[in-house]
Formats: sequence, structure tokens, C-alpha cells
Amino acid sequence: MKKKKEAKYLDNGWEEMNLHLKAFLETGNQEELHKFRVQIKKLRAMLFLFENTSKESGLLKCFKPVRKIFKDAGQIRDAHTNLQLSERYHLKNKQFEEGQQKIIEEGTIEFRSNGPQFLKNIKSAHKRLKKQLPKVDDSLIADYYKQQLSNIATNLAVSGFTEDMHTNRKLIKILVYNHKLAEKSLNGSLPFNTAYLDKLQEAIGKWHDNLVAEELFSTPELNDKPIVTKIKKVNSGVKRSIINLADDFLKKATTFEHPVNT
Repeated sequence: MKKKKEAKYLDNGWEEMNLHLKAFLETGNQEELHKFRVQIKKLRAMLFLFENTSKESGLLKCFKPVRKIFKDAGQIRDAHTNLQLSERYHLKNKQFEEGQQKIIEEGTIEFRSNGPQFLKNIKSAHKRLKKQLPKVDDSLIADYYKQQLSNIATNLAVSGFTEDMHTNRKLIKILVYNHKLAEKSLNGSLPFNTAYLDKLQEAIGKWHDNLVAEELFSTPELNDKPIVTKIKKVNSGVKRSIINLADDFLKKATTFEHPVNT
């Protein structure tokens, strides 16, 4: 992989992240904040790949100022998610809803007031990362993907529905996020079924989201047993779906799905 290509992917990802941040700072739109955080996850996955396929070990450290902004934004997003959950499950708790709305409003005001400093920190981190960006050999990228898929297969076989399952999702997403960048490195050496892996990580994501919702509605503040029972029932079906999807993981992950012509 040519370093010029790596720099291009970094620059493009950085530009998209900045666009979403600036849009949120201007409008306060929650969807822009969500996209901003997703883009940070993609950039971190890219840097994780570079660190694990080269001798460069300082990339994620340089990225810490951006991760700090990610966490600050997370407080706003968590409250927004809680409101979405209360609406989805028809929770009637005015005090809770007003509390979450207050977190969003006050958090957004503070976040937007820090916007100029955030943009400055992001620009500085970008400059440092570009200087440290390593050149990665194609064969090392392919070896990394093979090893990670093997590790995930082992993890899925033993992890069960614990926090380790959520870790499996994170590992899968790193590979999926980086696939476009790594695709040429994998050609001829490793088939990579992006559609299958995306479907599996989304299913695990639903399972984890339901756990978060179950925990929320089980708090002393809400303690809504009928909603908790409903979530558990839904999650039982999600678990069955994950078990079926994860069966024979390595074969499915490295077998292309050919669309059927109709």
C-alpha cells in the first residue's frame, strides 16, 4: 500500500468528520452529531489498522484529543438515545423525559461553546498524524485480516452473550470500516464477505442496544417491569439470530455471496 493512498484516506475521513462537526456546531442537529461520532470510530479503526500492520505505535496516542471530543459528545447522544427508547416503548415519565432533555440542551450549549477549541485540537491532531503516518506493506494488511478473522472465530465460539460478544462486534467493525482501504491488499489472497460481516455486527449491535435499554428501564428511577419483560423477549429472538449467523463464521466471512439474477 502506497503511503500516498493512506494519506488520502486519512484526509478524506478527516474532512468528513469536520463537516459533520461544523454542521452540528451551527445547527445543533442530533443526526450530525451522530455522524460525527461514527466518523471518529472509522478514523480510529483506520489508525488501529496502521498501528497493527507497521512499526508505528504513536498514532492512537495522537488521536486522543479527538477521542476526548467523542466522549464529550457521547453524553449528549446518550440522553438523546434514552429519549428515543422512552418513545419507542411508550414510557410515560415526564420527570425522566424532562431530565434527559435538560442534559441534551445544557450539553449542547456547552459543546457548541467549545467548538472553536475542538476544531483547533482536531486540526493539530491531523497535522501530527500525517507526519507519523507509516507506509504499510500489502502482505501485512492481508496477514492482519486473516489473523483477525481467525481470532474473531475463536472468540465467537467461546464468548457467549457477555461483554466479549460486544468486543467481537468492535473487531468486526474495524475490518469492515477498513475494507475499502484494504481491498486491493486482500485481492487474490483473502475473499472478504462484507455483507455477511455487516449483518452479523448489526445483529450483535441490536442485542447490545437491548441490554442497554433493559438496564435503563430497570433503574430505580424507572423500574418498568412490563417494558423490561418485553425487551428480554425481543432479545431472545436476536440472540437466536446471532447464533445462526455466527455458526461456521470463518467460512461465511471468507465466502463471496453472488447475487441471483431475476
